Amino acid sequence: MVIEKIDLVCMWARFEFLVDFFESKRRFAASLQRYVCKVHILNKENESWVALGLAAVAFSIALAAYGRHALTDPDLQIRWSIAVEYFRYMGLGLLVMTLMRNAWLSNSCRPWPERLLVFGIVLFSGVLMLESLEPEWVERGPLRMAPPIGGISLIISWLWFLMQFLQRSKATEAEI
Repeated sequence: MVIEKIDLVCMWARFEFLVDFFESKRRFAASLQRYVCKVHILNKENESWVALGLAAVAFSIALAAYGRHALTDPDLQIRWSIAVEYFRYMGLGLLVMTLMRNAWLSNSCRPWPERLLVFGIVLFSGVLMLESLEPEWVERGPLRMAPPIGGISLIISWLWFLMQFLQRSKATEAEI
């Protein structure tokens, strides 16, 4: 009996198996090929999206602490917490979009949903945070309509990504 150590490298984890199949390691290795994940290398733009998503999550924690301790008006704290909450969740969403695109979508699909998501995050969360610090300045100025436009951008980016994913699914079904 021969015990062979096989390393399976997957995108998410590394597994080590001790395999003893009474000299049938070739058949096992051939059937194992279909279970091994394909590892795609992120391009520079995708690396930037991942870094931005991680930074958004990290900064949202610091911004939440700042809003809780520095802002005294309860209305401004509520507005600040909404901005921080969307900042955090959309940062996580940016990670999900980028990793899903890298794993399942082809490189022919441009990352416009990710770009629109970042634009929406800046307009929605950024202006709400600014409005929590200086409410009169934002309400009277040109940034008054930025949060609704940012929110619409967030919605459109997710729907656009859904359409790209569904088109990918239809193309895969047609090939099979």
